[in-house]
Amino acid sequence: MTDTTAPDPTLLTPQEAAARAAAGALLVDVRRPVSREEFGVIPDATPVDRSDVANEFVVDVSGSLPALRSKDQEIVLFCSSEKGSIPVVEELVGLGFTRVRHILGGYTAWKEAGLPTTAPS
Repeated sequence: MTDTTAPDPTLLTPQEAAARAAAGALLVDVRRPVSREEFGVIPDATPVDRSDVANEFVVDVSGSLPALRSKDQEIVLFCSSEKGSIPVVEELVGLGFTRVRHILGGYTAWKEAGLPTTAPS
């Protein structure tokens, strides 16, 4: 039996995600603070508490993400794996964001691909 499931259009390889971030996409880290402390971070990624997404992703409101300009801005999310970022992708799409992606394999895959990270604190 063949798998007829279409690939997830919201997933990017780590290399694709890095290229999009370099081109101006907002790169967002939705891992828990303890994970960032233990495993390191991706430079220039914006940390967001995934339990507070609705309050963090408000366009043109003081206290939300300063780099967030519009609901059609490209956003690339990552967690430790893509399973942790899927609910955040779904929530942002439900809030009207149109260009939300996440990284296949998450932070772990990014690091294994040899892309820039900073050492754990």
